[in-house]
Amino acid sequence: MDKKKLELEFLNEEGKKFVISIDDPREDLTEQEVGLAMADIIANNVFVSSMYDLVEVNGARIVTTSVQTLEV
Repeated sequence: MDKKKLELEFLNEEGKKFVISIDDPREDLTEQEVGLAMADIIANNVFVSSMYDLVEVNGARIVTTSVQTLEV
């Protein structure tokens, strides 16, 4: 069984990375939708990282993990 998560990576005012991970993103999610959502997160100060505001989009990716359950 494959599991997917969307990782949104930002930089805060100190230049440190801050990652938001979202389980089971929509299959038809577009780059434009992700970019607009990330811009909204920054513009509205939705999250704070180590007491510093998020100021820049650093990237986004969908990570797929394959999980095999063993019967023991």
